Amino acid sequence: MKKNFLKPLWAAALLVLQLSTPARAEDIDLFTGYTPAIADLPNVIFVLDNTANWNQPFEAEMTALANAFASLKPDRFRVGLMMFSETGNGNSNVDGAYVRAAVRTLDDGTKIKYGELFRAGSPGRLDKLDDKSNGGKVGKTMVEIHRYLTGGAPMAGNNKLKTDYTGNITGTSASKAIYALPGNALSAFAGTAYNSPNTAHCTGTYVIYISNGAPQDNTSDTMMAADALRAVGGTTTTIALTPSGSQDNMADEWAKFLNTSLGVKVYTIEAAAASGGQGPGWTALLKSMAGQSKGEYYDLSAKPDLGAALGDALNDIFSKIQSVNSVFSSVSLPVSVNTQGTYLNQVFVGMFRPDQDALPRWNGNLKQYKLGLDGNKQLVLQDADDANAINTETGFIAPCARSFWTPARSDTDKYWSFRPAGDCIGKEVADSPDGNIVEKGAQGYLLRHMTLAARNVKTCALGACTGLIDFSTGNVARSDVGVATDADRDTLVSWVRGADNKGDERLDSSGNPLKDSNGNPLIYPTAMRPSVHGDVVHSRPVAINYGTDAAPQVVVFYGGNDGALRAINGNRSTTSTLFGSAPAGSELWSFIPPEFYGSLKRLRDNTLRINYPQTAATTTGAAAPKPYGMDGPVSAYRQGSDTWLFASMRRGGRALYAFDVSSPTAPTLKWRKGCPNQDNDTGCDTGFAGIGQTWSAPKVVKASGYSSGPLLVFGGGYDKCEDVDTAYPAITCSAGTKGNKVYVLDASSGTVLKTFTTGRAVSGEVTIVNDAAGLAKYAYAADLGGDVYRIDIKDAAPGAWTMMRLASLGCDDPVVTCTPNRKFMFGPDVVEDNGVYVLLLGSGDREKPLRYYSNALSAANRFYMLVDKPSDGTWLDAEPLRCGSLRVLCHQSLVAITGASAPTGAELAAKKGWYLTLAAGEQVVTSSVTAYGITTFSTHIPSDPATQSQTCRADLGTASVYNVSYLDASPPQGGTRSDVIVGGGLAPSPFVGRVRDDNGSQRDVVIGGSRDSVLSPKEAVGKAAFRQPKGRVYWFIQK
Repeated sequence: MKKNFLKPLWAAALLVLQLSTPARAEDIDLFTGYTPAIADLPNVIFVLDNTANWNQPFEAEMTALANAFASLKPDRFRVGLMMFSETGNGNSNVDGAYVRAAVRTLDDGTKIKYGELFRAGSPGRLDKLDDKSNGGKVGKTMVEIHRYLTGGAPMAGNNKLKTDYTGNITGTSASKAIYALPGNALSAFAGTAYNSPNTAHCTGTYVIYISNGAPQDNTSDTMMAADALRAVGGTTTTIALTPSGSQDNMADEWAKFLNTSLGVKVYTIEAAAASGGQGPGWTALLKSMAGQSKGEYYDLSAKPDLGAALGDALNDIFSKIQSVNSVFSSVSLPVSVNTQGTYLNQVFVGMFRPDQDALPRWNGNLKQYKLGLDGNKQLVLQDADDANAINTETGFIAPCARSFWTPARSDTDKYWSFRPAGDCIGKEVADSPDGNIVEKGAQGYLLRHMTLAARNVKTCALGACTGLIDFSTGNVARSDVGVATDADRDTLVSWVRGADNKGDERLDSSGNPLKDSNGNPLIYPTAMRPSVHGDVVHSRPVAINYGTDAAPQVVVFYGGNDGALRAINGNRSTTSTLFGSAPAGSELWSFIPPEFYGSLKRLRDNTLRINYPQTAATTTGAAAPKPYGMDGPVSAYRQGSDTWLFASMRRGGRALYAFDVSSPTAPTLKWRKGCPNQDNDTGCDTGFAGIGQTWSAPKVVKASGYSSGPLLVFGGGYDKCEDVDTAYPAITCSAGTKGNKVYVLDASSGTVLKTFTTGRAVSGEVTIVNDAAGLAKYAYAADLGGDVYRIDIKDAAPGAWTMMRLASLGCDDPVVTCTPNRKFMFGPDVVEDNGVYVLLLGSGDREKPLRYYSNALSAANRFYMLVDKPSDGTWLDAEPLRCGSLRVLCHQSLVAITGASAPTGAELAAKKGWYLTLAAGEQVVTSSVTAYGITTFSTHIPSDPATQSQTCRADLGTASVYNVSYLDASPPQGGTRSDVIVGGGLAPSPFVGRVRDDNGSQRDVVIGGSRDSVLSPKEAVGKAAFRQPKGRVYWFIQK
């Protein structure tokens, strides 16, 4: 029997994504510690179905194409047009396709000329009779596309009267105006080689195929397309389709080859899918063409207005092509209150956008999406309009996606006219759709539409934080926030509550703040400022359903680096009010911890820059570390009528807060424990002098040896000494180190019941192993020295719990100090396998994501599987012979996996686990989860500055997702151990859970296990019964 014990079966889970040498290294260094490269303009080739099938949709398609060309901004794309060929009457008799308009940069003039081919009333508009093809040959058309892009010999595109060749003076005025432009596809009517458009490494190429019905490829056409594919080294193995009516057509095999050889992505648009005859088979082929090339399929057949639908599809495609990355931090789902271990279909994503000038005020938001099936019946992340929310180009949110809580599109929506942003064409100044722009729409939109007086902002006293008080001028002294006068204090407090009184956010076209008639910054002291929602970088939200599955009352709790811990109405529809009049997505209350008071003025001033690495030559003036607020994980406990919330601070402080949120709109403070100062122990609560920055997720547990109520177990946190990039971190952090603890508290009072001391800081969560009754019997923790610990709980009172070091893996030899050692920043995943506990965790220093940190990157990181059998007192008796007389697991206790092959059963039986070696500079940057025997985690390799200038995008490094068998690190059947994730960067930790979709079906879902995006879901499948694995936000519900 196999069980996973990282959290209770019904726990909520979430996915957390984020001068001279700086005082400390941080994971955020990745986002501005690089120099972005500039990509060439993308090539876009339209393939227009001009067979007899275009007769009915002709007017709608011409209008949509004309509008699309008119709406594109100049100098953003290189666009061309291909059509099915015509034969006879001066044309050769070869079927296929030809280039009607070569791929050229769409500047202002070219836009007009190309648009004339489609504009109603244009004398050179395409004619549905004169420009009709004898028959569509889509397989041969894909051959022609390849030959055009590679400068090859035309198959059917030469010797055609309407081909865009040098000196062509035939045809309509619109056509001749295009032929007269430089950059023709062929140099002559009978040209034998194409003039290839730019297909350099940094140029993306996209095909948009507008289909009006099944083509007429015959057997001979298919054979010619197959021979041509074979001749250029492609595989002609048939891609299976269901239904199989168009399976023999080579178009999808060619689409796959175009993608793998040239990076071409094919977008297919089906104007009218037919339900009978060849229709279903043709639809399957169009979907396959898109899928094989990593493009997208659009079905417009059910749209009442084909022209409008085609226009929307084209805008969506062009928006995705020009889209840029934003950054997200975490994902959570609310647990079902009726079905044990099942989650509601609501995906909450915390987001942040680093300031491009390294200033401390960052935009942030909380957005909501859902899971659903696309046209291929594949599980995807969907937006409020049931569209795919992920852009396959970037791995982030699609530019025209609309998250829940964001209003419907409106022509009068121009809120962002002072700061246009986004790649959703025509919606740059609107809040909707919010797309991949962090600050647009969602919770930030609703917060900006609140009044200052309506916000319920709480805090507690700077000296004695024993209860909640209003964050107001009457409760905050000017000395608390570092200003000289009461007037300055009042202005600052009003700004923190949201007032737009600084005058530095609404900009003119030159990027300068707008001024009033007297030349002063334009302010709106009674309106909410655009940046009122700060960045959500590391906080792990928790979503609690106070209602029922049929009538949910979901509240989301999470922290941000504007200082606020927030409670949000987490229901989907904005018409769904909660506990009075608060609409879905709106803020119920927020809390500003006094530890953050000293950073409030800096955020409002927004002048003291963040001291990133590698910026000494370009940064002038003083700099300081980024300010953090309630930036840590959040956990919750529910039993009967009680609901408690536990919020940590990560880099924001050395404290842990507990709230009673039984009434989610009227919170009370239960306690605050820890230390008020980051740099000294003055004022520390009893028993907490050793606490570090509170990084570890607090875990609510029950134990048979403690009858007074629930317990809280968490790691001691993080010590800033770990930020120093040194070859000797153990020495740097040896004297007076903080965080090298595991704390056990009474969850209700915060009283310390037991403290364990570890070798180094414990920044990750402590994994609890429960018995069948849900009572804790063991716990496992890992530290930044590379050690792993087991805590024996069983029936003992907390004071009698014991801890032992189970493994020493920081160095290759456990009795020799290495330089530097491996670090475990995340707690282990734990799987029970017939009474034996399997621990899975990886080493790496996520806080040092650049090659700038050479010492950290010199560590040989690995992913580990450790086997423990605590019921066997002799389990470690043989290890001193392997591990330098130490009774621990070490590398000599494990099978080394250094190649593609998995170890044999005999090799595994002789050891107590295995370790998988990683590439040089590769670090494990997430926790791991295990479902159906497959363990998922992600890694990161920093970009090499020596080669970064050759990359095509701002390079966030190489992110890879691993999916391996927990038994022997073998890949899933038919798969690979690892895949590179689109978009790069630091992946959030994966989430695994059973989700009930909108149709009532239950699906076992992995988010963070796909190469397409760290937000892309996929179904977890296997032969064994599904058991709820661990997540990364913890809350305990007593059933």
